Amino acid sequence: MKHLSKLQTADGEARKWFLYVAIDRCSRFVHLAIYDAKNAANAIDFLKAVKAAFPFKITHILTDRGSCFTADAFEKLCKDQGVDRRRTRAYSPQTNGMVERFDGRVATEVLPINVAHHADLEALLCGCTHAYNQRRQRALNGLAPAAKVAERRRQQPGLRNRRHKPVKDAEIMDEADHIMIYANDVSQPDTFRVDVDHGLCNVDPALFDVGRRCQIVADDPNIFRTDKRVFELT
Repeated sequence: MKHLSKLQTADGEARKWFLYVAIDRCSRFVHLAIYDAKNAANAIDFLKAVKAAFPFKITHILTDRGSCFTADAFEKLCKDQGVDRRRTRAYSPQTNGMVERFDGRVATEVLPINVAHHADLEALLCGCTHAYNQRRQRALNGLAPAAKVAERRRQQPGLRNRRHKPVKDAEIMDEADHIMIYANDVSQPDTFRVDVDHGLCNVDPALFDVGRRCQIVADDPNIFRTDKRVFELT
């Protein structure tokens, strides 16, 4: 589990979030989710989500020793569903090294992207996870995690999770791409040289609406901005 920065909820409240990650050791197939609290209820919800998201049956899990995973309610769910739950050794995060390394990947590839809302971060994380599951890995002899899962299911049909519903690639990646484009536009606004006539922008319609009113930036009379881009006066 990884602690995330504070992000806005739907009602505008800033709140800290937590990243839950599950990785299959054999195929390195990943599923993740973010929650606004670290408690047994969310741990239970995540385990149920993992069982639905993984294309194969889950028989064993390894968790850290966080209170949410040692709670009686979580233990009971594992027992009721026939899942053998094991814990990492105390003060030995390397015991669960795959999750730790994936957390590092998230920290370097996803978290630096500017987003204000937890829903945007969740969409980005879903896109990152989907791309990871489709990416070939040397540790899997050139197979992607998704391909490795398919290979295991052919070899052992009894492992098939009949409740699994494949995700639609286009929907996940399109939403993630849209958020990344917007985040890049906000964090690094483009600058163009344009002619200004009576306070109106005169720019290529492909870049921005002609005639959109702009406000002069008080700190620099040669720079004015719109709601999307910053323009430099000629």
